[in-house]
Amino acid sequence: MAGTENELSIRSRHGLLRDLLPVYSFHQLLPNLVAVGLILWLSHWLGSVSPLVLIVVAMGWVFQFVLRPSVMTVSEGQAAWLEAVLEAQGFYAKSEADGRWRLAGTSWWQRWPHQFIAFEYGDAVTVIAPRETMETLRAAVELMEEHDELWFAPEAEPFAFGPPEPEPEFPWHMQVPGAVLGAACVVATIWIMFTSRSEGMLRWGVSAAALSEGRFETIFLHMFAHAGAMHLVMNMTALAAIGAALTSRLGRPPLSWLRFWLLFLLSALAGAALFLLLHPSGTVPMVGASGGLYGLIGLLIRTPAAGGNVLAVKSTRIRRIGWELVKQNAFLFALLALISWSSGTAGGLAWEAHLGGFLFGLCVGPKLLPRLVGTPPAIAATAH
Repeated sequence: MAGTENELSIRSRHGLLRDLLPVYSFHQLLPNLVAVGLILWLSHWLGSVSPLVLIVVAMGWVFQFVLRPSVMTVSEGQAAWLEAVLEAQGFYAKSEADGRWRLAGTSWWQRWPHQFIAFEYGDAVTVIAPRETMETLRAAVELMEEHDELWFAPEAEPFAFGPPEPEPEFPWHMQVPGAVLGAACVVATIWIMFTSRSEGMLRWGVSAAALSEGRFETIFLHMFAHAGAMHLVMNMTALAAIGAALTSRLGRPPLSWLRFWLLFLLSALAGAALFLLLHPSGTVPMVGASGGLYGLIGLLIRTPAAGGNVLAVKSTRIRRIGWELVKQNAFLFALLALISWSSGTAGGLAWEAHLGGFLFGLCVGPKLLPRLVGTPPAIAATAH
């Protein structure tokens, strides 16, 4: 195809300042005004702003923000392929009046006037679509350029593809390192529940205050401790999702297991180091396996396929994924800060540990890859 990776950049159609209030039509404004009225009435009736109300407001804003109108420049060949897929899959129908593509089979109240896909042809082709939809369009174009042939996936979703042949499943031995780490975190949680009920996991948290008290063991213990069941489940879910995929890039067992555990350990230590560096007098303890997990993610995105070449840190793919991680962490940080502020409790997201672990895995992680990077291990799988 004629397009290049640099051309597939998504921009706001109206500008970031305008998108801070993501309401683009009267049909969209009316339910927002009704929602604001209900919130004010609830706040007056309850006598205070409930944390649940604030969370609902934040989620409502995010839902509309991700659907803000965006534009992307593609080649004529890419545009023609996208329109052909839209027509073939049948999830969108093209209007004869304005040539715009809209979801087919949906009621009028299920879509806003600004939610459409349009192709404006000129020297290049400008695609207009909601941001979330645009991300899917870009991913489809990139997937098409990576594969000579694509099949429509059986799932009933727009732009869902599958390779001509199904990807093989990971053998059991590639699940081992992730399973061992997950088991260690679960055992640590159960251990603390029965041995230190008063302080809980916070006793294992690392902080400047803990180190000043001589509790240097927290440097290692914190990476197996979690602030609650939800925190543990979230991290273990992420570990299960990336464990086997990353192990497949680290060679053959047992060396692949050792490389996996070493990367997790060093990334967690790097995250703790950045946390302590930015909080040299901090008293709030930091717990969680997130620093190590983000190190694993950092290496995973540098190696898109088992046995494949390592991507440059300055590549468009790395910048794009890094920016998405920044946005996800910013949203989580804001949400947790809102909950803590409204409930009068302390706590939040240790983004410093996330960043430190991710940078270590991204920049230093490739040093742990097998030297014969051109020789794939026993099984190959992609992260797409």
